[in-house]
Amino acid sequence: MTSIKSFLAAAAVAITLAIPAQVDAQTRRTRAETPLELLASANDASRQRPSREGFQAARHVYNFEPGAIYELYTNPNYVSTILLEPGESLTNIAAGDTARWIVSQADAEAQGEGRTIVLVKPQEAGLRTNVVLITDRRTYLIEAISQAGAAYSAQVAWSYPQTEHAPNTATPLDALNFNYRIRTTRGPAPQWAPVRVFDDGRRTWIEFASAVEAGDLPPLFVISGEGAELVNYRVIAAPNGPRYMVDRILDVGELRLGTRAPIIVRIERNPSPPVRRRRSARP
Repeated sequence: MTSIKSFLAAAAVAITLAIPAQVDAQTRRTRAETPLELLASANDASRQRPSREGFQAARHVYNFEPGAIYELYTNPNYVSTILLEPGESLTNIAAGDTARWIVSQADAEAQGEGRTIVLVKPQEAGLRTNVVLITDRRTYLIEAISQAGAAYSAQVAWSYPQTEHAPNTATPLDALNFNYRIRTTRGPAPQWAPVRVFDDGRRTWIEFASAVEAGDLPPLFVISGEGAELVNYRVIAAPNGPRYMVDRILDVGELRLGTRAPIIVRIERNPSPPVRRRRSARP
């Protein structure tokens, strides 16, 4: 009888100890997640990693999704590249760790439109930071991870849904503005004077004759009330001759070549027609 009582007492103690443990486990399962846990869960769910079917040679192509985080595996001994859509312009770039990461922009030539490349290189292995690219079309969220060894992401790019901007769709001619005046305002008329200038409301193209070498082309300035400001542009090789592609509209611009006595060719958008003065009748 004593042994039975001891067994029942021990069982009661075990049940008593087990009930709080079960209640505590249930409480842990049902308690609300903290904001940090929610953030970590959301970031992990939206993170896009390299997949075998996503590679084209050494280039990995992600499917673009707004708000997704794209992983970029880097190496301190190599430069990784990020390739944007043809014609897409980078307006801002930011990195979380600018002391131990080098992030810079470069431009590559492509048929018809230029293509922006972002270069990423860590200073050492074992680092992790984020890179945010803001363009005229979308925002890219990139998580850069530095690794030791020989493996690294040579290049990443994206494919875009059909609803996105289609860069290969030709702009209708009636949507282009060819109303530009080109005139030499200082010095003799140069061989490199543009043959045509036009814009699509967002970008400006300056075309030169086929005989003009790209190395002989002058720098471009925008003229405003504050003076002359050097403009960034891309030089694109075209069948009819080189051309500048400028990611802005130029109301008044100047091509200048020379230092002491530069030759200046002025470009004016939608110039006002000259005012004709009537001759007064002689008495």
